[in-house]
Amino acid sequence: MTDYSTEAQVRRISEEFARKRSRMFVAFACIEGAMLAGAVIVVYVLKLVEPDVGVWILVALALIGSLVLSTMIIQQIKAQQQAIRDAGGTPFPGSTGPTF
Repeated sequence: MTDYSTEAQVRRISEEFARKRSRMFVAFACIEGAMLAGAVIVVYVLKLVEPDVGVWILVALALIGSLVLSTMIIQQIKAQQQAIRDAGGTPFPGSTGPTF
């Protein structure tokens, strides 16, 4: 029997978004890893770019990747909070005790 209470819906939404987030992390890691590996090959194996410049290319790729990942995480968190609100739940339930 399916539980249609708000708490159960919020739990299902949270589980669904956790699965989506997990898939997103794996996909992002594969893409970012391939890009960084390609840059390393271009710089250090094929020597198409000077190593001094290549280091900055690697740093730039890492920074761009971190910005993209941060943006994706924030968007997904906002979507999860909206889905929980739409279900009638509270995205951040009140604390039952001290948080320090």
